[in-house]
Amino acid sequence: MELPFDVNEYNPKSSQKLADWSPGENPGGFLYEVETLYRTEKGSYFILLEGGLFSRFHPFPGSEIWYGGSNIKPVSDDEALGWCEETGNFDVIDEHFSGGEAMTS
Repeated sequence: MELPFDVNEYNPKSSQKLADWSPGENPGGFLYEVETLYRTEKGSYFILLEGGLFSRFHPFPGSEIWYGGSNIKPVSDDEALGWCEETGNFDVIDEHFSGGEAMTS
């Protein structure tokens, strides 16, 4: 399956982890979900979506394994800022966004 983005650019291992959020299920649970915001070396943002067997993230392509799945969702600067606001990651806003706009450096 061909993805609409360069998977090498959106690599959690080579990107800066900024924040994460989980709706409350315990890690390892079938409904467990976690969203993690990253910033690439080029300054692009993406969210790594991970979840258990019955999470929203299991049906994604490439996650046919029995224990859950994960997916990468590239997001714009504005979407990254909005995600931080929605998930209460205000420290990330203070550090990486200035005046409601993404900082480029």
